[in-house]
Amino acid sequence: MACIATIATPAQARCYTFRESHNGTDLFNLDGGAKTAATKKLMYSIEMWQEKKGIKKVRVGKVSTTCAPWDIDYVLPHHRCYAKARVCY
Repeated sequence: MACIATIATPAQARCYTFRESHNGTDLFNLDGGAKTAATKKLMYSIEMWQEKKGIKKVRVGKVSTTCAPWDIDYVLPHHRCYAKARVCY
């Protein structure tokens, strides 16, 4: 006769990657206004997701930001910055 054993494992964390972007002119902050805005948008979208799902505590991994080269198609120079982070709960 065979015996089947089951082993209870702790709940695994669910992780998601969040991405946000911001297109900014940064006339007064050439070193990172768009990066800051993209990061703020990212954190806001994580908070809204957390609130919508009813999740009390999340772990936000390192936030990485990258920016595209400056573009002068319009009157003002601008560039698009991206923020990305892995979030687990």
